[in-house]
Amino acid sequence: MVPKNKKFFEEIKPSELQFKKRIRKLVFEGGYRMKGNKWNQSYDLQVITFFKLGIRPSKFQCIKSCYWSPPPIGYTIFCCDGSSFGNPGADGFGVVVRNHECQVIGALSGGIDVVTNHIAEKFVVLCATELAGEWNLQNIVINSDSKTVIDGFLKGQVPWFIKKRWQKAVSRISSIIFQHCFREINFSIDTVAKR
Repeated sequence: MVPKNKKFFEEIKPSELQFKKRIRKLVFEGGYRMKGNKWNQSYDLQVITFFKLGIRPSKFQCIKSCYWSPPPIGYTIFCCDGSSFGNPGADGFGVVVRNHECQVIGALSGGIDVVTNHIAEKFVVLCATELAGEWNLQNIVINSDSKTVIDGFLKGQVPWFIKKRWQKAVSRISSIIFQHCFREINFSIDTVAKR
């Protein structure tokens, strides 16, 4: 491509062919530095073929089935989610409570302070369990989209600063089932958590 100054001061006319060659050369040279994957779409393949960028690794999306099922008869499900705006950041949490007929019987939302997202997710499980104790519910299901938090509670790994409150809340409940769910299923609670 001929720079604008050459056109005005040296009266050299720009050439469309030269411009296209320069673009192809720049993209081809930049292709050596590209580390990304293609998403296996026809558009990606057309661009890669046109610019002769060679073979690129593909990244495939994994499709998983997501579904929500009600809790067993006699159980109440507490769908929990915590969020922090920044990590750490201002925290919000939300809980939606449903009975075994899928009817919403309550909701809870709030915040604690500036914490990490992981702490917010653990704190909301504590709040849901305390709420179950206040309502004298004996059989509950704790549902969260954080696999790490669910695994932690199953292994008894409760943060030290909520350990006493957790022990007190659990002592009032007969049975707790911990369930992990995908974020796509937990969308309504996600909205409640973002206060």
